[in-house]
Amino acid sequence: MDVKKAQEFITEKSVYDFILNLTPEEAREIGIKHRSALAYLKKKVKEGNLNLRLEM
Repeated sequence: MDVKKAQEFITEKSVYDFILNLTPEEAREIGIKHRSALAYLKKKVKEGNLNLRLEM
């Protein structure tokens, strides 16, 4: 039997808040290796240009 999980919807605001509240130490733990990468993500969030649309 093929069982699929229900699709989860994530609000953009919660993702934006999560990114803006990340510290460099927390970012390293989730796989963001460099402070500059974290700064880039935060900049994109503040500008409203972060693309959360993933195609699979």
